[in-house]
Amino acid sequence: MAAQQWEKRVLGRTAIEVPVLGIGGAWLGHEGGGKYDPDLGVETTLAALDAGINLIDTSDNYIEGRSEVFVGNALEHWFGQGNRREDLILSTKLTAYADNPEAFSYDGTMKGLETSLARLKVDYLDMFLVHDPKNLDQVLDESSCIAALRKLKEQGTIRNIGLGCRPHEFHQTCVATGEFDVLLTFHDYNLMVTTAAAAVLDHAEKQNAGVFNASINAAYTSARNTERARQLTAWCEQRGLDFSTLNLHFCLREQRFASTLIGFSRPARVRQNVEAYNAAIDPEIWDELERDLGLQP
Repeated sequence: MAAQQWEKRVLGRTAIEVPVLGIGGAWLGHEGGGKYDPDLGVETTLAALDAGINLIDTSDNYIEGRSEVFVGNALEHWFGQGNRREDLILSTKLTAYADNPEAFSYDGTMKGLETSLARLKVDYLDMFLVHDPKNLDQVLDESSCIAALRKLKEQGTIRNIGLGCRPHEFHQTCVATGEFDVLLTFHDYNLMVTTAAAAVLDHAEKQNAGVFNASINAAYTSARNTERARQLTAWCEQRGLDFSTLNLHFCLREQRFASTLIGFSRPARVRQNVEAYNAAIDPEIWDELERDLGLQP
């Protein structure tokens, strides 16, 4: 696949320029029925990199740790082709899960980072995100996670500290400390739901923190949004519009998101999203969307 020319945005105070679409690692190589093909995971990552998407976000617990392995194997091949580490923007997450139940302790944070670096086959991360904590007590404890993250940032092993989770109050608390450079929010800014605008983006903007948007299509299948999904589906069908394409462009119109992360499962999904990105949307559609459904990107 030929490299696409992507719009770039600055990721807050990190000053890193990222493409407006990023590679999400949660579904790499997914074949359906909970089965994942390692070779397909590597192939999918390479297809996205070849398309010019040089931002990867994964996690230590995605696919029971195999997502980082898939990405690491893909990067080994990619670097072998002459590509440089400095041309890649790499983010992963620290999760309290079976392999690292005390992840948010000082030692657990250090262990998590070492494990991720080994799987990804790199020696530093551009972003290291605290992932889905149940509360922030240990995360912000001065002798635990935040102390380890500061140390790692001072050493240059991680370049930026982040948070990836659902609770908006966690985002607000963490970004207000001034320690968190990047936030990742998901399921909460798309054609179905826009709660992240006031609850995450407004707070991040005050601190000049960068923000990623993720899982933009998941809310469409949520039971709580059944009626909204029905309305939007009918509205799109009347205009000959593809819902997923419109949803992507709706998200991209919010300039405060540096990038929207897409969970590619196979190369065909990469091609599909490149095509969606290049699709022309009549500007009048946004006025009609606001008029008919009250949605204003």
